[in-house]
Formats: sequence, C-alpha cells, structure tokens
Amino acid sequence: MTTCHVCGSSRSEEVLTTERHSLGVNRCLSCGFVYLASWEKSLEHADALYDYYGQITDEDMRARHSAENQQSQERLLEELARHARGRTLLDVGCGDGQFLETARRRGWDALGIDLSEPAVLLCQRRGLAASKTDFFDRSLDAKRFDVIIMSELIEHVRSPQRFLRRASDLLETGGILYLTTPNFGSLARRMLGGSWSVFHPEHIGYFERSTLRKMASEHTALREIKIEARNLSPSTFAAWIRGHRDERSCAPSTAKSAAGGGLDQQLRSAIHKSRALSASKDVMNNLVSRSGLGDTLVAWLQKPASAT
Repeated sequence: MTTCHVCGSSRSEEVLTTERHSLGVNRCLSCGFVYLASWEKSLEHADALYDYYGQITDEDMRARHSAENQQSQERLLEELARHARGRTLLDVGCGDGQFLETARRRGWDALGIDLSEPAVLLCQRRGLAASKTDFFDRSLDAKRFDVIIMSELIEHVRSPQRFLRRASDLLETGGILYLTTPNFGSLARRMLGGSWSVFHPEHIGYFERSTLRKMASEHTALREIKIEARNLSPSTFAAWIRGHRDERSCAPSTAKSAAGGGLDQQLRSAIHKSRALSASKDVMNNLVSRSGLGDTLVAWLQKPASAT
C-alpha cells in the first residue's frame, strides 16, 4: 500500500496521472503533502537515475556554466553574505559543481557533497572541494557552516523534514539554509496538468509553499526569513499553446545541459544583456512571488540563537 513518505499515513487521494511515464501522483489526506505513488520503486533505482553526470561533455559544461547563471549565483552569494556571519558554505547535492566554483571565486570556503560519483569526479577534475559523502555521515558531525545550500534536492529524498533538521544541526548560530524546489502550486503545473515537465521518477515529493512552511516550522527550530515562489518559464506557455503538451525531455541531462537554443535560455541571455529587461524581470518576479504561482519555491531559513 502506498504511504506518504513524510508522515507515513496511507490515507491519500490521487491528484493526477502524469502524461510521461504514467506516474500516479497522490495527496496525503493527513498532512497534505503531494508525492509520487511509486516513490519506493524510484528510490530502488536512484543510482541509475543520476548516471547522466557521467555522460556530460566539455561542451555541455560550457553551456551549463553560462555567464547568465554565474551572474545569478554571484548575486545570490552577495545576498547570503549580508545575512550570514561568516563565509563557510556546504552545497548538499552539489552536482557538477557550478555553484561551488562560483563561490570559490568569490572567496567562500565552499565544500560540496553528492552521492553521485560521476558528479563528484566532475567537481574534483576542476579542483573543487567535493566528496561522495552522505549528508548524515558522521564525518560532518563536528563541522559547522554559515550557509547550507540545497538546490533542487528535497524533492528527491525520503523524509525531507529529516534533511531540514540535519541542516539546522550543521548550521552556525545565525546561519542560513537556502533551498529551492519545484512549486507544485505553480501556474505551470496548473496549466499543464499531467504534462508538467517536472514530473519524473526521480522527483518523489512535490512541495507547495504551505507544505514547505509547515515542514520547516513543525520539524525544525529554523526561523523563516522568506519563502517565495519565483520565475515563470516562457516554455510553459509555448507547451500550453501546443495543446497542453510539453515536448521537452524532463530528464536532468537534457534540461540542465540545454544550450542557447531553448526559449528559456534565449530569454535569460536577453535579460542578462539588458538593464531594462532585468528590471522588468525583478518586477515580474515580485508579482509572481506574491501570487504564489512561480515555478520555483525559494526558501531562506535561519538558525536562531535559541536553537543552539
């Protein structure tokens, strides 16, 4: 019997069946969390789902590490520096190390961990401090960090609340947990239904702003600075116009390595080159965040002094 991997309840209702992969998506009637009905099977094959890191070429890396992405990461690091007391950083699920590389260039003492050996090797070949280490490994117990990054991570794991508690334990007093995850409450998901490109066997949990806020407040002592729903993808509207079908592959190897030909990437490049477009984007993001309809949930959570 399918159970919620957050609260363990077997009481659920089916929300939809995805168009690609024919995956059942359920909502827990006890805690409200939305999850993949076949999440246990997905975890059994998790290693195979991340083999794509071993197939990334130098050309892929150049496309992934674009000037637009680096500029966005630099702005994030500047904002993090204004909140955190120091410059030690842990990137949990560091992937190919793009953020680690930017952080190192900006003077951060940055460490990355990932369970994918090919991903870690990509980092190490560029001289980045990365290792194949489980987030709960005892080797991390004595360490403390000013910033912990969980970018597109918690939708992949069983017991995401346990990851939030672990982050709280490893943060310095006043430290910041910065995390992002796809927004199940987004306009894109509402428009595209079962053809939403985020649906994939590797994504076993689907967060809304309310469920993320509830998880942080009920399972950790972390204080919410803000939880936003940011960004609208132009490709969402293109897919909807094509008849509610998103023809892009949702496999990370395709989505994360897409070169400049994609609609979203073209728009990012145009915004990067135009101050007017960049200002317009900031206004749009503010409106989207207030509505809660953005593609990505972005949470800033801080460890208060009372949590030590």
